[in-house]
Amino acid sequence: MDISKMLCFEELDSTKIFSLFLQSEELKNTALFLNETFDMALNRRYIIEIAAAYDLGEVTDVYEIFGGYVNRSFGIYTEKGGQKFEYFVRRYKKGITEQEIMFEHSLINFSLCHGLDIAAGITSTQDGKTYIKKTEEVAGKVNEFYFAVYRYLPGEDKYTWVNNLWNDEECASAAEVMATFHNASRNFDPKGLERVEPKIMELLPTLPDKFRSYAQTDCMNRFHEYYLTNLNSILEVINKTKIPPGDLAQMPVNAIHSDFHPGNLKFQDNKAVGIFDFDWSKIDLRLFDLGLGLVYCCSSWVDGRDGTLRLDQCAVFLKAYQNKLKALGGLAPLNDVEKQYLPTLLAAGNMYLIYWCLRSHYGNINLNFFEYLSYLQHLVRLMKWIEDHRQALLDITKTI
Repeated sequence: MDISKMLCFEELDSTKIFSLFLQSEELKNTALFLNETFDMALNRRYIIEIAAAYDLGEVTDVYEIFGGYVNRSFGIYTEKGGQKFEYFVRRYKKGITEQEIMFEHSLINFSLCHGLDIAAGITSTQDGKTYIKKTEEVAGKVNEFYFAVYRYLPGEDKYTWVNNLWNDEECASAAEVMATFHNASRNFDPKGLERVEPKIMELLPTLPDKFRSYAQTDCMNRFHEYYLTNLNSILEVINKTKIPPGDLAQMPVNAIHSDFHPGNLKFQDNKAVGIFDFDWSKIDLRLFDLGLGLVYCCSSWVDGRDGTLRLDQCAVFLKAYQNKLKALGGLAPLNDVEKQYLPTLLAAGNMYLIYWCLRSHYGNINLNFFEYLSYLQHLVRLMKWIEDHRQALLDITKTI
């Protein structure tokens, strides 16, 4: 073999390999820095451009607000006519449709006009639109982004859906906000607009096939192992979460928030003074919103009690919700059929979050699976707790 014109692959010693490894780390950090820098610059440029369409004045500062999982949020300062203003800007998640945004904005505007005065109002563009669509075409691929500008709400961001250990006064105030929203939106006509998602009792029967397909995923990590261990229990609860058509017909359908948790509220002096993030809203059973809200607002994440419901605060929430509707005199308070099926809709709300957790994890391999494992463990524990404490939940409904 004539090797004079060949390239020899030499063996590298550990010192050389380590040196190259350190260089690759530097390249990785540089690439990450460039990506984050370009991302910030791009979003700032987008916000400056849409501010012109809204006539908000000159954008002076842009800050990203963290805490959400699907949309991106920004707080901005502008100057106009010698005055300084602040706004909340949302960049919607990829895949959202214009119909869904129009539904959300129409619902917010209707609710604001009918008694929900603490919601984040939507700012309109100079030509009357409530959102901006940005389109970028690169190498023949079209990317679409949607932005909306809202009034920046006063109050304090005190909690998240995980950090939800509030006091009873805040809990009761939040329940009154939910009741006020349900009452304000009770006659809302979506005019054919809707979320691209079935109502909860239509969605649940579709989940077993989806959940079994997740089980077939080639993804061996601790999340997947835990999921496989608990899959049969999850499927059993889905099969039990049913409501006969006759009873279902007696349960009010209303506009619902569908993401009502302490992180989507602002507080001041133990009172909820702002509500936002209506992008999951839809028309569905009002009891589903209440059940999902209790899962969000009253489940414990504290070690030793993780995956349980704080029954005392469930009672506080339900009583405050019921009493507020009685005082408003519009939408009827919970009826006897709804009280009977409260544990069922709690289970449905918790399963809705299990579905969110699973599709998030299996839909994006770059997510931190340890973080989502903690969510799944919490929700599976809570699923089992609800099944074991249905009577205790029914006993609470007798007190309201």
